[in-house]
Amino acid sequence: MQTDEIDQLIKISKQCFHQTFDPWRALEDVNTYIQRAYTREKLLSELKTTTSKMFFAFVDNQIVGYLKVNWDSSQTENNWPEAFEIQRIYVLKQFQGLHVGSALMHKAISMAKEEHFHRVWLGVWEHNDKAQKFYHYFGFKIEDEHTFMMGDTAQRDLMMVKDI
Repeated sequence: MQTDEIDQLIKISKQCFHQTFDPWRALEDVNTYIQRAYTREKLLSELKTTTSKMFFAFVDNQIVGYLKVNWDSSQTENNWPEAFEIQRIYVLKQFQGLHVGSALMHKAISMAKEEHFHRVWLGVWEHNDKAQKFYHYFGFKIEDEHTFMMGDTAQRDLMMVKDI
C-alpha cells in the first residue's frame, strides 16, 4: 500500500470498523474510536513506518478489506517482543464468506515466516465470536488478555497466539 492510497484506506477502515462494531457497541464509542484511529495523519504515519505494512484485499478490482501487520517496535503490545502482530484484518460484511479473510491471513503468516518470526499474535474482542472462530481455525490459541479502549469505554480483548 502506498501513501497516495490514503483516501481508500480511510474509507475502508471506517466502513469495516462500523460494520464490525456498530451492532454491539455504543455508536458514540465507535465514532470516538474512528475519529482517533483513522485520521489522515495517523494512517499516513502508519503507512510510513518501516516495521509495519498494510495490504488491500480486492474482489473484481474493488477494495473489500485490508490487513495491517506489525513487528519490532511497531507492535501494539510488548507481551511477545520476538513475535509478529496481525493488528487489523478486516473484510466488508458483504464479502465475508468469499475467503478474502483467509487470503489476508495466509498473507500475514507467509510474511511472518519470510521475516523469520516463529510466533504470530493478535487481539480480538472477547464477544467477537465469529472472528475468534476464524482465528481458531488457523490455529491461534488464547494466551492472554488486555484492555482495549473503544472510544472512552474499556473492553476486554483476548490475545491469541500461533506458533509457525
